[in-house]
Amino acid sequence: MKVLFPRSLTMDRLEAICPAPAWRDEVRGLLGKLSEKLMSEPGATLNALGFWLRPAHLKQMALLVDGTRMRPRGKVLQVAPGNVDTLFIYVSLLALWLGNVVVVRLSSRQGEDEARLLDILHALAETQCWSEELQRLVLVRCEYDDPDWTAQMSSADMRIFWGSDNTIRRLSTVPKPSHCIDLGMGHKHSLCLLHAKKVLDNNDGQLAALFLRDTLEFAQQGCASPRTLIWFGSASCVAAAQEVFWPAVEEAAKDFIATGRYQLDDASALERLSGLQQLALDGCVHDPWQRVGCLVRLPVGGLSKRQELGHPAHGVVYEWAINDLSELAAQLKPWHQTLSYFGWDRSELTEWATHQAVLGLDRIESVGQALIFHPIWDGLNLLQQLGRQLR
Repeated sequence: MKVLFPRSLTMDRLEAICPAPAWRDEVRGLLGKLSEKLMSEPGATLNALGFWLRPAHLKQMALLVDGTRMRPRGKVLQVAPGNVDTLFIYVSLLALWLGNVVVVRLSSRQGEDEARLLDILHALAETQCWSEELQRLVLVRCEYDDPDWTAQMSSADMRIFWGSDNTIRRLSTVPKPSHCIDLGMGHKHSLCLLHAKKVLDNNDGQLAALFLRDTLEFAQQGCASPRTLIWFGSASCVAAAQEVFWPAVEEAAKDFIATGRYQLDDASALERLSGLQQLALDGCVHDPWQRVGCLVRLPVGGLSKRQELGHPAHGVVYEWAINDLSELAAQLKPWHQTLSYFGWDRSELTEWATHQAVLGLDRIESVGQALIFHPIWDGLNLLQQLGRQLR
Protein backbone atom coordinates (compact mmCIF):
# COMPACT_ATOMS: atom_id res chain seq x y z
CA MET A 1 0.00 0.00 0.00
CA LYS A 2 1.56 3.29 -1.10
CA VAL A 3 0.78 6.30 1.08
CA LEU A 4 0.43 9.40 -1.09
CA PHE A 5 -0.49 11.80 1.71
CA PRO A 6 0.89 12.70 4.22
CA ARG A 7 4.48 12.07 3.22
CA SER A 8 6.53 9.53 5.20
CA LEU A 9 3.51 8.14 7.04
CA THR A 10 4.07 4.58 8.29
CA MET A 11 1.48 1.99 9.29
CA ASP A 12 2.49 2.29 12.94
CA ARG A 13 1.96 6.04 12.86
CA LEU A 14 -1.36 5.61 11.06
CA GLU A 15 -2.68 3.34 13.79
CA ALA A 16 -1.62 5.90 16.40
CA ILE A 17 -3.66 8.76 14.89
CA CYS A 18 -6.69 9.57 17.02
CA PRO A 19 -9.97 11.31 16.20
CA ALA A 20 -10.55 14.88 17.36
CA PRO A 21 -13.64 16.77 18.58
CA ALA A 22 -16.09 17.76 15.85
CA TRP A 23 -16.30 21.26 14.37
CA ARG A 24 -12.84 22.40 15.52
CA ASP A 25 -12.07 26.00 14.61
CA GLU A 26 -8.68 24.82 13.40
CA VAL A 27 -10.32 22.60 10.78
CA ARG A 28 -12.65 25.38 9.73
CA GLY A 29 -9.59 27.58 9.26
CA LEU A 30 -7.87 24.85 7.24
CA LEU A 31 -10.90 24.48 4.97
CA GLY A 32 -11.02 28.24 4.48
CA LYS A 33 -7.34 28.33 3.50
CA LEU A 34 -7.85 25.38 1.14
CA SER A 35 -10.77 27.27 -0.39
CA GLU A 36 -8.52 30.25 -1.11
CA LYS A 37 -5.88 28.07 -2.74
CA LEU A 38 -8.37 26.19 -4.92
CA MET A 39 -10.20 29.29 -6.10
CA SER A 40 -6.94 30.64 -7.46
CA GLU A 41 -6.42 27.52 -9.59
CA PRO A 42 -7.12 27.71 -13.35
CA GLY A 43 -9.24 24.52 -13.55
CA ALA A 44 -13.03 24.70 -13.28
CA THR A 45 -13.24 21.53 -11.17
CA LEU A 46 -10.87 22.77 -8.46
CA ASN A 47 -12.48 26.21 -8.59
CA ALA A 48 -15.85 24.59 -7.88
CA LEU A 49 -14.40 22.75 -4.88
CA GLY A 50 -12.91 25.97 -3.57
CA PHE A 51 -16.21 27.79 -3.96
CA TRP A 52 -17.97 24.95 -2.13
CA LEU A 53 -15.51 25.29 0.79
CA ARG A 54 -15.92 29.03 1.28
CA PRO A 55 -16.70 29.98 4.93
CA ALA A 56 -20.25 31.18 4.20
CA HIS A 57 -21.14 27.82 2.67
CA LEU A 58 -19.54 25.89 5.54
CA LYS A 59 -21.74 27.82 7.94
CA GLN A 60 -24.79 27.03 5.84
CA MET A 61 -23.97 23.30 5.69
CA ALA A 62 -23.48 23.10 9.46
CA LEU A 63 -27.16 23.98 9.88
CA LEU A 64 -28.10 20.58 8.40
CA VAL A 65 -27.39 18.88 11.74
CA ASP A 66 -27.64 19.69 15.42
CA GLY A 67 -23.95 20.32 15.83
CA THR A 68 -23.97 20.80 19.59
CA ARG A 69 -23.73 17.07 20.35
CA MET A 70 -21.93 15.70 17.30
CA ARG A 71 -18.94 13.42 17.79
CA PRO A 72 -16.75 11.64 15.25
CA ARG A 73 -17.38 8.03 14.25
CA GLY A 74 -13.67 7.26 14.49
CA LYS A 75 -11.91 5.95 11.40
CA VAL A 76 -13.85 6.61 8.19
CA LEU A 77 -12.57 4.62 5.23
CA GLN A 78 -13.48 5.55 1.69
CA VAL A 79 -12.96 3.81 -1.65
CA ALA A 80 -12.86 6.68 -4.14
CA PRO A 81 -14.61 6.46 -7.51
CA GLY A 82 -12.53 6.21 -10.66
CA ASN A 83 -14.88 8.20 -12.89
CA VAL A 84 -14.66 11.60 -11.11
CA ASP A 85 -11.23 11.93 -9.57
CA THR A 86 -12.02 14.70 -7.05
CA LEU A 87 -15.40 13.50 -5.73
CA PHE A 88 -13.75 11.72 -2.80
CA ILE A 89 -12.43 14.96 -1.31
CA TYR A 90 -15.87 16.42 -0.65
CA VAL A 91 -16.85 13.55 1.64
CA SER A 92 -13.33 13.34 3.11
CA LEU A 93 -13.33 16.99 4.17
CA LEU A 94 -16.79 16.69 5.73
CA ALA A 95 -15.54 13.66 7.69
CA LEU A 96 -12.40 15.55 8.72
CA TRP A 97 -14.51 18.50 9.88
CA LEU A 98 -16.45 16.12 12.12
CA GLY A 99 -13.19 15.00 13.75
CA ASN A 100 -12.73 11.64 12.07
CA VAL A 101 -9.54 9.97 10.92
CA VAL A 102 -10.10 9.61 7.17
CA VAL A 103 -8.38 6.92 5.09
CA VAL A 104 -9.04 6.99 1.33
CA ARG A 105 -8.05 4.46 -1.32
CA LEU A 106 -7.67 6.48 -4.51
CA SER A 107 -8.37 5.04 -7.92
CA SER A 108 -5.48 3.67 -9.95
CA ARG A 109 -6.35 6.26 -12.62
CA GLN A 110 -4.89 9.57 -11.48
CA GLY A 111 -6.27 12.63 -13.23
CA GLU A 112 -4.75 16.10 -13.50
CA ASP A 113 -7.13 17.56 -10.90
CA GLU A 114 -6.28 14.89 -8.35
CA ALA A 115 -2.54 15.44 -8.91
CA ARG A 116 -2.88 19.19 -8.42
CA LEU A 117 -5.03 18.70 -5.33
CA LEU A 118 -2.34 16.49 -3.81
CA ASP A 119 0.27 19.20 -4.48
CA ILE A 120 -1.88 21.77 -2.68
CA LEU A 121 -2.44 19.45 0.30
CA HIS A 122 1.29 18.75 0.59
CA ALA A 123 2.03 22.48 0.57
CA LEU A 124 -0.52 23.09 3.34
CA ALA A 125 0.82 20.16 5.39
CA GLU A 126 4.25 21.74 5.39
CA THR A 127 2.76 24.76 7.17
CA GLN A 128 2.91 24.13 10.91
CA CYS A 129 -0.54 25.54 11.66
CA TRP A 130 -2.26 22.97 9.38
CA SER A 131 -0.05 19.89 9.75
CA GLU A 132 -1.79 18.58 12.89
CA GLU A 133 -5.25 18.69 11.28
CA LEU A 134 -4.11 17.23 7.98
CA GLN A 135 -2.45 14.21 9.62
CA ARG A 136 -5.97 12.81 10.05
CA LEU A 137 -6.41 12.72 6.25
CA VAL A 138 -4.60 9.74 4.72
CA LEU A 139 -4.64 9.07 0.96
CA VAL A 140 -3.32 5.78 -0.40
CA ARG A 141 -3.14 3.81 -3.62
CA CYS A 142 -3.11 0.02 -3.62
CA GLU A 143 -4.70 -3.17 -4.89
CA TYR A 144 -7.91 -4.29 -3.21
CA ASP A 145 -6.21 -7.42 -1.83
CA ASP A 146 -3.23 -5.58 -0.34
CA PRO A 147 -2.92 -6.92 3.24
CA ASP A 148 -2.35 -3.46 4.74
CA TRP A 149 -5.48 -2.21 3.00
CA THR A 150 -7.49 -5.25 4.10
CA ALA A 151 -6.41 -4.51 7.67
CA GLN A 152 -7.69 -0.95 7.33
CA MET A 153 -10.98 -2.24 5.89
CA SER A 154 -11.38 -4.64 8.82
CA SER A 155 -10.76 -2.03 11.52
CA ALA A 156 -12.85 0.88 10.23
CA ASP A 157 -15.74 2.46 12.09
CA MET A 158 -17.42 3.49 8.83
CA ARG A 159 -16.79 2.46 5.22
CA ILE A 160 -17.91 4.35 2.12
CA PHE A 161 -17.71 2.55 -1.20
CA TRP A 162 -18.05 4.24 -4.60
CA GLY A 163 -18.17 1.97 -7.62
CA SER A 164 -20.21 -0.53 -9.57
CA ASP A 165 -22.80 -2.63 -7.80
CA ASN A 166 -20.55 -5.69 -8.18
CA THR A 167 -17.56 -3.85 -6.69
CA ILE A 168 -19.60 -2.72 -3.70
CA ARG A 169 -20.94 -6.23 -3.08
CA ARG A 170 -17.38 -7.58 -3.15
CA LEU A 171 -16.01 -4.91 -0.82
CA SER A 172 -18.87 -5.40 1.62
CA THR A 173 -17.81 -9.00 2.22
CA VAL A 174 -14.55 -7.90 3.87
CA PRO A 175 -15.04 -8.47 7.63
CA LYS A 176 -15.69 -5.41 9.77
CA PRO A 177 -16.46 -4.58 13.42
CA SER A 178 -20.10 -5.09 14.35
CA HIS A 179 -20.60 -1.36 14.97
CA CYS A 180 -19.13 -0.36 11.57
CA ILE A 181 -21.54 1.19 9.07
CA ASP A 182 -21.17 0.60 5.32
CA LEU A 183 -22.47 3.13 2.78
CA GLY A 184 -22.54 1.92 -0.82
CA MET A 185 -22.68 4.52 -3.59
CA GLY A 186 -23.35 2.21 -6.52
CA HIS A 187 -24.79 2.41 -10.02
CA LYS A 188 -26.84 5.55 -10.66
CA HIS A 189 -28.55 6.98 -13.72
CA SER A 190 -29.52 10.65 -13.84
CA LEU A 191 -32.10 12.50 -15.90
CA CYS A 192 -32.86 15.92 -17.32
CA LEU A 193 -36.48 17.09 -17.64
CA LEU A 194 -37.25 19.95 -20.06
CA HIS A 195 -40.64 21.63 -20.41
CA ALA A 196 -40.96 21.98 -24.19
CA LYS A 197 -43.15 25.09 -24.15
CA LYS A 198 -40.83 26.86 -21.69
CA VAL A 199 -37.85 25.98 -23.89
CA LEU A 200 -39.61 27.65 -26.82
CA ASP A 201 -40.33 30.70 -24.65
CA ASN A 202 -36.75 30.91 -23.36
CA ASN A 203 -34.83 33.86 -24.76
CA ASP A 204 -31.72 34.20 -22.58
CA GLY A 205 -29.68 31.72 -24.63
CA GLN A 206 -28.11 30.07 -21.58
CA LEU A 207 -30.05 26.81 -21.43
CA ALA A 208 -27.86 24.93 -23.91
CA ALA A 209 -24.64 25.91 -22.10
CA LEU A 210 -26.11 24.92 -18.72
CA PHE A 211 -27.20 21.55 -20.12
CA LEU A 212 -23.68 20.96 -21.45
CA ARG A 213 -22.16 21.91 -18.10
CA ASP A 214 -24.11 19.10 -16.48
CA THR A 215 -23.52 16.64 -19.31
CA LEU A 216 -19.91 17.13 -20.36
CA GLU A 217 -18.05 18.55 -17.34
CA PHE A 218 -16.77 15.08 -16.36
CA ALA A 219 -17.23 13.55 -19.82
CA GLN A 220 -20.66 12.38 -18.63
CA GLN A 221 -18.95 10.02 -16.17
CA GLY A 222 -20.44 11.49 -12.99
CA CYS A 223 -23.36 9.72 -11.34
CA ALA A 224 -25.28 13.03 -11.46
CA SER A 225 -24.51 13.67 -15.14
CA PRO A 226 -27.77 13.43 -17.12
CA ARG A 227 -27.87 10.54 -19.56
CA THR A 228 -31.59 10.57 -20.38
CA LEU A 229 -33.26 13.76 -21.57
CA ILE A 230 -37.02 13.76 -21.00
CA TRP A 231 -39.18 16.17 -22.97
CA PHE A 232 -42.50 17.26 -21.44
CA GLY A 233 -45.31 18.42 -23.71
CA SER A 234 -47.41 17.55 -26.73
CA ALA A 235 -45.73 15.85 -29.67
CA SER A 236 -45.87 19.00 -31.81
CA CYS A 237 -44.52 21.21 -29.03
CA VAL A 238 -41.69 18.79 -28.27
CA ALA A 239 -40.72 18.61 -31.94
CA ALA A 240 -40.64 22.41 -32.19
CA ALA A 241 -38.57 22.69 -28.99
CA GLN A 242 -36.07 20.13 -30.26
CA GLU A 243 -35.61 22.19 -33.44
CA VAL A 244 -34.59 25.13 -31.25
CA PHE A 245 -32.69 23.34 -28.49
CA TRP A 246 -30.32 21.05 -30.36
CA PRO A 247 -28.83 23.65 -32.74
CA ALA A 248 -28.19 25.81 -29.66
CA VAL A 249 -26.47 22.86 -27.97
CA GLU A 250 -24.31 22.23 -31.05
CA GLU A 251 -23.23 25.88 -31.07
CA ALA A 252 -22.53 25.96 -27.32
CA ALA A 253 -20.49 22.75 -27.58
CA LYS A 254 -17.99 24.53 -29.80
CA ASP A 255 -16.97 26.67 -26.83
CA PHE A 256 -16.60 23.61 -24.57
CA ILE A 257 -14.27 22.04 -27.10
CA ALA A 258 -12.34 25.24 -27.88
CA THR A 259 -11.65 25.93 -24.19
CA GLY A 260 -10.62 22.33 -23.49
CA ARG A 261 -13.50 21.63 -21.10
CA TYR A 262 -14.40 18.59 -23.20
CA GLN A 263 -12.40 16.53 -25.63
CA LEU A 264 -13.56 13.31 -27.28
CA ASP A 265 -10.31 11.42 -27.89
CA ASP A 266 -10.01 8.44 -30.22
CA ALA A 267 -10.31 5.86 -27.44
CA SER A 268 -13.46 7.49 -26.05
CA ALA A 269 -14.98 7.80 -29.51
CA LEU A 270 -14.35 4.10 -30.15
CA GLU A 271 -15.81 3.18 -26.75
CA ARG A 272 -18.90 5.25 -27.55
CA LEU A 273 -19.35 3.67 -30.98
CA SER A 274 -18.97 0.12 -29.69
CA GLY A 275 -21.41 0.91 -26.87
CA LEU A 276 -24.02 2.19 -29.30
CA GLN A 277 -23.59 -0.89 -31.48
CA GLN A 278 -23.95 -3.17 -28.46
CA LEU A 279 -27.17 -1.40 -27.43
CA ALA A 280 -28.56 -2.09 -30.90
CA LEU A 281 -27.46 -5.74 -30.81
CA ASP A 282 -29.07 -6.17 -27.37
CA GLY A 283 -32.36 -4.79 -28.67
CA CYS A 284 -32.33 -1.90 -26.21
CA VAL A 285 -32.83 0.72 -28.92
CA HIS A 286 -34.62 0.55 -32.22
CA ASP A 287 -34.27 4.01 -33.76
CA PRO A 288 -31.10 5.36 -35.40
CA TRP A 289 -28.94 7.75 -33.45
CA GLN A 290 -28.18 11.27 -34.60
CA ARG A 291 -24.95 13.25 -34.18
CA VAL A 292 -25.23 16.77 -32.77
CA GLY A 293 -21.70 18.15 -32.68
CA CYS A 294 -19.89 16.18 -29.98
CA LEU A 295 -23.13 14.63 -28.70
CA VAL A 296 -25.26 11.73 -29.90
CA ARG A 297 -29.08 11.76 -29.64
CA LEU A 298 -30.69 8.36 -29.23
CA PRO A 299 -34.51 8.05 -29.05
CA VAL A 300 -35.89 5.62 -26.44
CA GLY A 301 -39.40 4.65 -25.38
CA GLY A 302 -38.91 5.00 -21.63
CA LEU A 303 -36.57 4.13 -18.78
CA SER A 304 -34.97 0.70 -18.73
CA LYS A 305 -32.23 -0.63 -16.45
CA ARG A 306 -30.86 -2.73 -19.28
CA GLN A 307 -30.38 0.25 -21.57
CA GLU A 308 -29.12 2.37 -18.68
CA LEU A 309 -26.47 -0.17 -17.69
CA GLY A 310 -25.38 -0.24 -21.33
CA HIS A 311 -25.10 3.54 -21.63
CA PRO A 312 -21.62 4.25 -23.08
CA ALA A 313 -21.36 7.86 -21.75
CA HIS A 314 -19.09 10.18 -23.77
CA GLY A 315 -21.93 12.45 -24.85
CA VAL A 316 -24.70 9.95 -25.60
CA VAL A 317 -28.13 11.33 -24.66
CA TYR A 318 -31.21 9.13 -24.59
CA GLU A 319 -34.33 11.11 -25.54
CA TRP A 320 -37.83 10.29 -24.31
CA ALA A 321 -41.02 12.36 -24.65
CA ILE A 322 -43.92 12.41 -22.15
CA ASN A 323 -46.98 14.59 -21.76
CA ASP A 324 -47.74 13.81 -18.10
CA LEU A 325 -45.39 13.50 -15.12
CA SER A 326 -47.23 10.36 -14.04
CA GLU A 327 -45.51 8.58 -16.95
CA LEU A 328 -42.16 9.42 -15.41
CA ALA A 329 -43.21 8.55 -11.85
CA ALA A 330 -44.32 5.08 -12.94
CA GLN A 331 -40.86 4.22 -14.29
CA LEU A 332 -38.56 5.69 -11.65
CA LYS A 333 -36.43 3.21 -9.70
CA PRO A 334 -34.02 3.53 -6.73
CA TRP A 335 -31.00 3.88 -9.04
CA HIS A 336 -32.39 7.07 -10.65
CA GLN A 337 -30.45 9.69 -8.73
CA THR A 338 -30.57 13.29 -10.00
CA LEU A 339 -33.31 15.04 -11.94
CA SER A 340 -32.16 18.33 -13.43
CA TYR A 341 -34.99 20.44 -14.81
CA PHE A 342 -36.02 23.52 -16.75
CA GLY A 343 -39.48 25.08 -16.90
CA TRP A 344 -40.80 24.45 -13.38
CA ASP A 345 -40.37 25.96 -9.94
CA ARG A 346 -38.30 23.54 -7.89
CA SER A 347 -41.02 23.38 -5.24
CA GLU A 348 -43.46 22.03 -7.84
CA LEU A 349 -41.22 19.08 -8.63
CA THR A 350 -40.17 18.34 -5.04
CA GLU A 351 -43.85 18.35 -3.99
CA TRP A 352 -44.70 16.07 -6.93
CA ALA A 353 -41.91 13.63 -6.07
CA THR A 354 -42.91 13.60 -2.39
CA HIS A 355 -46.63 13.10 -2.96
CA GLN A 356 -46.06 10.48 -5.66
CA ALA A 357 -43.72 8.62 -3.26
CA VAL A 358 -41.51 7.85 -6.25
CA LEU A 359 -38.95 5.11 -5.67
CA GLY A 360 -36.14 7.04 -7.34
CA LEU A 361 -34.81 10.61 -7.34
CA ASP A 362 -32.62 11.68 -4.45
CA ARG A 363 -31.84 15.09 -5.93
CA ILE A 364 -33.84 17.64 -7.92
CA GLU A 365 -31.66 20.49 -9.22
CA SER A 366 -32.09 23.17 -11.87
CA VAL A 367 -30.24 22.65 -15.15
CA GLY A 368 -26.59 23.62 -14.70
CA GLN A 369 -26.52 22.64 -11.01
CA ALA A 370 -26.63 18.84 -11.31
CA LEU A 371 -22.94 18.28 -10.49
CA ILE A 372 -22.73 20.56 -7.46
CA PHE A 373 -22.06 18.37 -4.42
CA HIS A 374 -24.43 18.68 -1.46
CA PRO A 375 -24.09 17.02 1.96
CA ILE A 376 -27.48 15.42 1.31
CA TRP A 377 -26.40 12.88 -1.31
CA ASP A 378 -28.10 9.71 -2.53
CA GLY A 379 -30.91 10.38 -0.06
CA LEU A 380 -28.58 10.52 2.97
CA ASN A 381 -27.52 13.45 5.11
CA LEU A 382 -23.79 12.73 5.08
CA LEU A 383 -23.10 15.13 7.94
CA GLN A 384 -25.38 13.01 10.11
CA GLN A 385 -23.90 9.77 8.82
CA LEU A 386 -20.27 10.83 9.31
CA GLY A 387 -20.79 11.68 12.97
CA ARG A 388 -22.55 10.31 16.01
CA GLN A 389 -25.33 12.28 17.68
CA LEU A 390 -25.18 12.23 21.48
CA ARG A 391 -28.57 12.34 23.16
